[in-house]
Amino acid sequence: MTKNNIGVTMRYDSFYNKKEIRNGVDFNLISWIFKLGCIPHLIPNDLRYFKVLNKNKFTGFILSGGNDLNAKKTRTIIENKILNLSKNKDIPVLGICHGMQLMNKLEGGKIKKVKKHVGENHKLINIEKNYPFEVNSYHNFSISSLGKNFKVISRSYDEEIEAIKHNKYNWVGWMWHPERAKKFDRKLIQIAKKLFKVDT
Repeated sequence: MTKNNIGVTMRYDSFYNKKEIRNGVDFNLISWIFKLGCIPHLIPNDLRYFKVLNKNKFTGFILSGGNDLNAKKTRTIIENKILNLSKNKDIPVLGICHGMQLMNKLEGGKIKKVKKHVGENHKLINIEKNYPFEVNSYHNFSISSLGKNFKVISRSYDEEIEAIKHNKYNWVGWMWHPERAKKFDRKLIQIAKKLFKVDT
């Protein structure tokens, strides 16, 4: 594999009265990754794929949004394996919504139920100046306590944590969905390019 290959995890989608389970990813997320100058590679929720995952030379991973956290689901097992692979090989990871919650939980953090964070836009209070001032919101859960070595990058005005960064590993988490914006935010593209070491 060449430079800028990004592994992307997928959500579970149910069809036909839940008799058919599919791996899913927003097509706009694929477009957003191409906008970064990267090539997306979809990772199925199948533990057999992890053998392939270890052999490929991904330059980064995105833990995509969708689905609540569930420790028993194959997706969670795969994503935890990816995060542990990231730790061992210093591979950058961006966690989007579900992905941010999961990376925080892996490091000992906790989540809580939250209201008025689905189908809303939020203005942000940013610790780092390169972040946007307003983002979308589609989550029923929020972080109640930070995992080990994480720091807060952004909060909403109702004091919910919206973005985090790990002090030791090359991990960044966003509670919003950059792919769902009507127009892709330039600031977020630049942050992601820096995270994945994409030449600009």
